[in-house]
Amino acid sequence: MRVKLTMAQQQRYRVIERIASGGMAEVFRAESAGLEGFKKTVAIKRVLPHLSEKKQFIGMFLDEARLCSHLSHSNCVQVFDVGVGDNTYFIVMEYVDGADLKSVIEFCRKRSSTVPIEEAILICVRICEGLAYAHELKDQKGRDLHIVHRDMSPPNVLITRFGEVKIVDFGLAKANSQLEKSDPGVIKGKFSYLSPEAALGQEIDARTDIFAVGIILWEMLAGRRLFMGETDLDTVRQVQAARVPSVRQFNPDVTDELEGVLMRGLAGDPAKRYRTARDFGRDLNNVLFNAGRPVSSFDIAKLVNAAMAERAAKKATEPDKASIIGSLIDEALFQFSSLGDDDDSTSVAAPAPAPALGDGKFENVQDWGFDLEPGAGGGGVDRSPSDKFEVGNLAALEDDEPAAPSSASRAPAPQRAPSPAPAAPAAPRAAAPTPEASAAPAPSGAGNGALIAILVVVVLAGGAAGAYFGGLFP
Repeated sequence: MRVKLTMAQQQRYRVIERIASGGMAEVFRAESAGLEGFKKTVAIKRVLPHLSEKKQFIGMFLDEARLCSHLSHSNCVQVFDVGVGDNTYFIVMEYVDGADLKSVIEFCRKRSSTVPIEEAILICVRICEGLAYAHELKDQKGRDLHIVHRDMSPPNVLITRFGEVKIVDFGLAKANSQLEKSDPGVIKGKFSYLSPEAALGQEIDARTDIFAVGIILWEMLAGRRLFMGETDLDTVRQVQAARVPSVRQFNPDVTDELEGVLMRGLAGDPAKRYRTARDFGRDLNNVLFNAGRPVSSFDIAKLVNAAMAERAAKKATEPDKASIIGSLIDEALFQFSSLGDDDDSTSVAAPAPAPALGDGKFENVQDWGFDLEPGAGGGGVDRSPSDKFEVGNLAALEDDEPAAPSSASRAPAPQRAPSPAPAAPAAPRAAAPTPEASAAPAPSGAGNGALIAILVVVVLAGGAAGAYFGGLFP
């Protein structure tokens, strides 16, 4: 039975703020709006508009959405929707109010300490629980999906302020259900967290994720990186060699039992490694039980909240002033609507999508990863073997701060304009709206709403520019 949706019933998303941005995508905190004032906070991962023209990249992005739609576990970030808006594609997912594990590790490192042993073990037990669920997941016909995350690393482990551990970003995951198949011999994932077989371009399975969890645990206990060369190629060669020093030389409080379990998870030979995340997690839990000190999500929450407080204090003392006007423009313009079957909705015009994806089959562009690199000059560029290690993470969201506006966006004025009344919030050196932003298509059911949005942008941008050129800002 098919149900027709009215305009009021179509789910809409309103951006509140940008959380993070990188070279391939950006993440926003947003609200989903429903009937009778229903609102829910969500996270929206949006492909950068210039990448929407790359069919294979979009195929990879939509693969992530299809794959994550199968995942429903407390230790995996849930995906609610996939859609199109502002001429690009986006995924709507669970909003995690907290910090990533990378921030927690760096918080401890700045204090010349390590993550407490029991808390580190418990975090990895929770990661193993999420991975075991994903690795063992079956489709509706009972067939194994053979999901492998392939990019387990601290930035992809999110922890809520209540101590809940959640795995995010299955963008590089390999599963039988995916349309985009991995090219043999292509290395994907963050180099420092690859398994030896992945670094050698060999076939991988769930044991690759187990090795990555072992790296994460080793680094939390040692307070330093395990594999980190001067170049990416050096790092990959270190991983291939898989020489893992004893963690006890950096943290003497680590027991023999814990080191034994850890070294089995970090075995260079996959045949000597734990076969399943379930087995690895079970042995880690036994170590935790034998440690004698009770530990729970409350203890993990203390670490997360301390890291969040430090980050909030830093932002308060060093605000990103240049992004104030940009955030207001984002709020005025970025309204997303979910993708749907034309037969299941009204005839309200949807936002203009990115270039058509055809019948769901995508070109097998061998050097698609290199097209995404700055200055690559398009596909088909000859590169040395060492260059072919870089493919990149789908999210690429390790940068905490958004990119600064380019100098080209600050158009010089022929003369100084009079200073208007300071009605708009101050934003020194605010960038003028780009032609793309000015010409952004109106959302579904546009009309008065679109006109208001455009007027808001014009007023905000004009006020900021006038105040700047009037000399109010240094």
